[in-house]
Amino acid sequence: MKNILLAILLFYMLFSLTFCALQRKLLYFPQPASDIYGEANIHFDINGELLNGWVLNEGQAKALIYYGGNAENIEANIPFFEAVLPAYTVYLIPYRGYGDNAGVPTEQALYSDAVHIFQQIKARHESISLMGRSLGSGIATYVAANRKVDKLVLVTPFDSIENVAKDIYWMLPVSLFIKDKFRSAEHVKDITAKTYIFVAENDQVIPRARTERLIALFNEQLVEVIVVSGAGHNTISQYSTYVDGIRRALN
Repeated sequence: MKNILLAILLFYMLFSLTFCALQRKLLYFPQPASDIYGEANIHFDINGELLNGWVLNEGQAKALIYYGGNAENIEANIPFFEAVLPAYTVYLIPYRGYGDNAGVPTEQALYSDAVHIFQQIKARHESISLMGRSLGSGIATYVAANRKVDKLVLVTPFDSIENVAKDIYWMLPVSLFIKDKFRSAEHVKDITAKTYIFVAENDQVIPRARTERLIALFNEQLVEVIVVSGAGHNTISQYSTYVDGIRRALN
């Protein structure tokens, strides 16, 4: 019996150490850039690191910065935004380490990059709105809490990546190990932007409880919560309820 318990303990310790060592590979799933939508047409120099991306509908008074999901090819949203938001200049900038961009994604690096990009474009527009999907919702909430933003759209958001990981890896002391926590819940009190939240009814990636806890922290800045019936985490943008809701939020 003692040998069995020792073996279980050793396996648990090995599993915990493996999780600790590989946690960023388990969190970030960068996709290579696609050549279907043309080459990147805008570039941002951030402390010597060049981030390339796409800008649509240049010259509009209103701008939208979109922060994509974890394994998302952000440029695949070009047709959607061209069709749905022609009155906005839309910025689609892959994170560092994503697409053709160099660098290694970490929570603090993504926050810093997002703020630098915001600062570089704010003088070009009368107002800037933010839209973040899944992982991108954590970045959008951070920027909205630290800069003046017109509207904030969150798609399949969470209260924190830390809590999402705790739900998945319930057997591990996640809070002791995790490096990139993305605690969106802590930023809500500092957000003044009119906020719209989109929930996928059948989300298999972000537990509903994680989204509901975030929603509960908003006060008068929360304008609308749209639950997209039948939608999954990766299919929500295919539903008319979502498309109509985006138009309504950003009209």
